[in-house]
Amino acid sequence: MELEKIVEALLFVSGEPMTIKELVRLSGAKKQEVEAALESLHASLSGRGIRLLRNDEEITLATAPETSSVAERIAKERLEGDLSKAALETLAIVLWKGKVSRASIDYIRGVNSAFSLRALLVRGLVRRETDQKDARIFLYSPTMDFLKYLGVGSVKELPQFEEMQAEMKEYE
Repeated sequence: MELEKIVEALLFVSGEPMTIKELVRLSGAKKQEVEAALESLHASLSGRGIRLLRNDEEITLATAPETSSVAERIAKERLEGDLSKAALETLAIVLWKGKVSRASIDYIRGVNSAFSLRALLVRGLVRRETDQKDARIFLYSPTMDFLKYLGVGSVKELPQFEEMQAEMKEYE
């Protein structure tokens, strides 16, 4: 398989910016080869609905500026609409597990949760902070606004909090 396709797939599936180092590790290619694949991908996406964005060592896929009105419509629709089942599952894990990494959420759900987490972040239901033990990892937790909306002063006031905590420990 062409490295350009592999890099594109990795960026797409990630749903978040990735570093060159991550792309090298996950693709199994050399840094120079990944750089060349990124240049080729950037050129092939030119004039299309998706662009390759790069900020120093971070790379991501994003919608093209000329498609912003269409992207805005879908974003608005999703913000105003109901949460998907996947987003609700992800939110439940964040609520009852506490500060949790995306890898842990993915493990519990058995699928990639990047898009669900992004939807929850955009809606202000969860927040993301860097893990103090490992700066490469983000931890997700419920926002104060969301707890206020639920009418609880703390996650410990959630229904069946103790039982859910015990069940979540099974996944550790």
